[in-house]
Amino acid sequence: MKHRIAGKKLHRNFDEKRALLRSLTRAMFTHGAIETTDAKVKAVVPMVEKLANIIMTKEELTAKRELFRVLQDQHWVNRVVANFKSVFGDQTSNFTTIQKIKRRYGDDALIVKFSFVKAVNFKPEIKEEVKKETKKIIKKVAVKKEKPAKKVKAVKKESK
Repeated sequence: MKHRIAGKKLHRNFDEKRALLRSLTRAMFTHGAIETTDAKVKAVVPMVEKLANIIMTKEELTAKRELFRVLQDQHWVNRVVANFKSVFGDQTSNFTTIQKIKRRYGDDALIVKFSFVKAVNFKPEIKEEVKKETKKIIKKVAVKKEKPAKKVKAVKKESK
């Protein structure tokens, strides 16, 4: 009997399962969508939905602290919170969707695409000015490294 046992084991012990769920959640908030097995997605859905709900409903500092527990990068947390709130507005639930893709050849496991309902861009935008400045710096460094060849004095032979 399974009394007081909840959740999916995923053929892992407690620490391995926790690490797997954190990495899937981190990938979800990093890329916006992941492709993995149906069992793993069903195990990670509550964690992602809970974090998304916290971002939308709690104060900004509380939301950032909760998200930092999973993402472990403060710059990324700031970017995720800002982009997430701008895309989802006043929505407080149903942030994710699951789409069946295929069956894996080796073990016939169902592969699904787990993504946010709306497209969220978590990647930082690269400014054109920064690109131009770095190109100038690279050119200066390349010019400094090139040393001119030593000048050899030509000796003229005098004819008699």
